[in-house]
Amino acid sequence: MNVEEKEPPGILKKTIADFLQEEKRGFRLLQVLGIPTRGNEHKTLMEVCTVENRNEEEILKEIKQLKKGTEFDYPDGIFSWSTELVIRYLKEEHHDYTISLIQNADDYGARAWDVHGAQYPKINQVNWYVQKLKKKLEMHLSFENQKYFPNVLRFFQMNGEPKDGMVQSLKKQTEIVEKDQQDIEYFTQRIRDLTNNFTPPKEACTTFRLFYLTLQKLDQDLKKHHFLEHQYVLSKLKMKLDNLLI
Repeated sequence: MNVEEKEPPGILKKTIADFLQEEKRGFRLLQVLGIPTRGNEHKTLMEVCTVENRNEEEILKEIKQLKKGTEFDYPDGIFSWSTELVIRYLKEEHHDYTISLIQNADDYGARAWDVHGAQYPKINQVNWYVQKLKKKLEMHLSFENQKYFPNVLRFFQMNGEPKDGMVQSLKKQTEIVEKDQQDIEYFTQRIRDLTNNFTPPKEACTTFRLFYLTLQKLDQDLKKHHFLEHQYVLSKLKMKLDNLLI
């Protein structure tokens, strides 16, 4: 029986030149994945992936993630938003993206260990910190979504002076959030050090490269996340709480 060959997805049929013209961060992505662009401008992504022995499905998945990731750059005008709007943005949009990154990193890390564990035992150390980071992030974001952010929103929306119990509770919750951020920053710094700033070996397979690339994107994402929280939520909340406690 003749089985019809499956048509490659549209993105993979694009030439390297067309892809780079359409995707402003495409060059960095291909560079990290070990797909050479020089001399291949008129070849399709599929052709180059085949020559370089790269997994087309994983590369296609990462390109789709690249397109999704552009949605989570700072939105236009966010630096003039109210605290309430910043909280809603973090809770309703940004947190889901962060969770998807740590889940992808966890998956890629396990698979990279299966292929390269004997050759690069350091992967096991990286995976240990990824697990610690994943657990901390899941607890931290759940706490913010379900308890901390709703309480902060209620506090900022109150017309009268809040009760002392609410003020003290928010103060303690803010300390928990700040401690979580310190732990998260420690884990990401250890991962950064162990991966030599997310630089995979030249002979690394696609999964290994995607593992480091995903960790790098998570690192950048968390920096944005913490900046927004510190600048537009925590600092304003603490100032308001301090004034009430005087």
